[in-house]
This record gives sequence, structure tokens and C-alpha cells, in this order.
Amino acid sequence: METKRKVPIKKILIVVLIVVLGLAAYLYWGLERGGPERVKKTSEVFGPAVTVVPGVQSPTADRAPAAEDVCKENREKLQALFAYLDRQGYIASRQLKGGSFEHFKSLLARLLDRPPLVQLETDDLMRVLQNKAHFYRVLGKKNTLLLRDIIRKEGDIIESSFAVLYQAMDLQEKCRPDGPALQVSLKDVYPYAVFFLNTLGGSSYLIRRDSRVRMLTQYYCILILDQANRRRLNNLGLDIRPPLDVLMRDLKSAANLARKEEYLDTLKSIRAGY
Repeated sequence: METKRKVPIKKILIVVLIVVLGLAAYLYWGLERGGPERVKKTSEVFGPAVTVVPGVQSPTADRAPAAEDVCKENREKLQALFAYLDRQGYIASRQLKGGSFEHFKSLLARLLDRPPLVQLETDDLMRVLQNKAHFYRVLGKKNTLLLRDIIRKEGDIIESSFAVLYQAMDLQEKCRPDGPALQVSLKDVYPYAVFFLNTLGGSSYLIRRDSRVRMLTQYYCILILDQANRRRLNNLGLDIRPPLDVLMRDLKSAANLARKEEYLDTLKSIRAGY
């Protein structure tokens, strides 16, 4: 994709990690239908507190804690998330060095160090093929299978997980060193947002996920791209409006996202700025 040339967005199809984020988005989970068991499992992982994501209002937004408390809360929720994963048999059996948190930090570092090819992708068939196999090439077979298992098995916590991971990135500049436990810069995450929103390779990953994972990944990638625009970091000039409009249409007919209306309100607010 060239800065001055419009490239058609093809099958805009998913967090997190983050990357965390666009990446996280790929790395993490799918949400099962509602009910007492889903609520119980989410509470077990994250506790009763509501995660407040910028631009996404919660029922307790008027009682949001002070900035320092938000930083501490996010760190504790990240720790709870990975502690929960460590207790799962399919992860414990892999004997990850340093536990799941340290392992995923190392995977994240590798992904950020080797971002996907997001410029002029369709000019070279090899670039398309490399992007379609990006995570396998960077992380290897064992780690790719691990991420696949997490996506399949941890469906109950997808929305909370994506919110916590995105918030960790958003709070980095506001929090002290003892704030969020994951450190990822917007500049480093930006290529993955472009990857999922505007490349054939990124679309091929999303089309293989269920609709919830796909839409959540697109949602947080759009939040990242909006931040990149506001901070003048969208150096590839990707137009946010086409993927945003497509996602809004998809969300309106979605029946499997608990915070669907909040996502739509946030996207409407972003769209009004363009």
C-alpha cells in the first residue's frame, strides 16, 4: 500500500496481544453465549470490578477510580488473567518457563521485533504468502498451537481480556513504572492494526476466527488507528472510514457480544470526527 494511492480494503475481517492489541486480538479468546457460568468464570479471572476503557462507558463510569487506582487495577487484572491461564491443565502441561505471563511477554517481543509487511503487499505474491503465515513464521509451530488452544478453550473471557489488554497499552504514559505490566508502544502496535484492517494476510487470519473474535480485533485495531491519527503516527495514511463503516454494519446485526451497544457508541463517536 502506498501513502498516496488508495488500495481497496479486501474482506475486512480479528485482539491483542496486543498484540495486544491488533495483535492481542489475534492471540486471545472467543466468547461463549451468556449465562451464569460465563459470569462466574469472568468474575473468577478478573474480579468484580468493571474495566473502564477510554471511549467505552461502563455502568459505573461516574464512579471511576483515580488514575493511580486505575493503573493498579489494570496491573492486578493482567496478573489475574495470566494466573488463571497458569492453572489450566493444557497450559500447565507445556511447562512454560516463567509461567504464561513471561512466555507471552517473550512472544510479544518477537512479534513487535518482526512486524508484518503492510506496504505494497499485493505487488508481490511472496509478500502475501509471508503475511498469511506471519504468526507461524515468527512464533513457530508450538506457540501457534498454544495460541490456537487458548482461542478455542477460553471463550468466556474474550471481551474482558481485550478490554484489559487495550487499557494496558493506553495507560502506559499515564502510569508509573508499577502500572500496567505489559509495555507496548502505539508506534509498535500500529503495523498490526494496518495488518488486520487492510492486508490479505491479516484478513486470512480473521476469516478463520469466529465472528466475535474477528469483530473485537477489528474494533481495537480501529481504536489504535484512531490514536495513531490523533498523534500523527499513521505514516501509511490508511483511511479509517471504510473499515470503521463496515464494522459498524456488522456489529448492528451481531448477537454474540455483551457490550455491543458500547462498541457502537464508541465507533459512532470516532466516525463523527472524520
